[in-house]
Amino acid sequence: MNAIDRRRRLGPATAIPLTFPSAEVKLSQETEKKDSKLFIQLSNIPTATGSSFIQSGNNLLLASVYGPRPSFKRTFNSKAVLKITFHSSPFLSSSQATGNDSNNSSSGKKHVGDEFQIVNSVISSTLETACSNLILLDNYPKSTIDIFVNLISTDTATKFTELLPLIHNAVNLALVDSGIAIKGFPSAIISENNIFINSIHSDTYDQDQHEDLENEELLTFYIPHLPSNDEKEFKLLLSDAIGQSRSLRSELSQFCCDKL
Repeated sequence: MNAIDRRRRLGPATAIPLTFPSAEVKLSQETEKKDSKLFIQLSNIPTATGSSFIQSGNNLLLASVYGPRPSFKRTFNSKAVLKITFHSSPFLSSSQATGNDSNNSSSGKKHVGDEFQIVNSVISSTLETACSNLILLDNYPKSTIDIFVNLISTDTATKFTELLPLIHNAVNLALVDSGIAIKGFPSAIISENNIFINSIHSDTYDQDQHEDLENEELLTFYIPHLPSNDEKEFKLLLSDAIGQSRSLRSELSQFCCDKL
């Protein structure tokens, strides 16, 4: 009775065992990027003048604007004082300088490659330049405007150049939501050639679409590596980036109009 029936365990001698493929089907990074959606929410902080929340994949960003508030300093300022604070979660890998020194990261942070390193100095400098050129600071004398940007979450698959336009667009939408006087509706993108721009359309318009690209006003730009030393070729790459920025701007402006 204790004997094991071999026919029940292995089947007949002519039986063919079932085989299953061992290779796992994985989506490529390009497919994941194409399938990723952008979630935007405005006015999510009631105490702020304007705020925005952006989610793209595993990247979560929260931007808020406070002001203009009166400044009680004894010195008279003919225009508003702009203060921008960027904060990332403590477990994210970041760098104060160039991101090339892996020893700068704390022991609790995972080591990532240079292209994935969050460079705080680039974020702060580009945000200050863009907001200073965008906001009509002369309209608010003897006052202060505070902008806070919180990087809540990101992943090691997101490059720094891909994260930078998300940060700028979060601030752009928060400024639009605040109702503070700005020169125009801004939009930030990173082109395929790693050219980052945050721009608006100037007051001059041209009927010819190609010539109208020259009427774009750059608020700030960042190029980690120059794609070409040829001036003509670089202008073509920059024009392509401006075209992408305008395409995104039309979608964002339509989104904000629908929220009114």
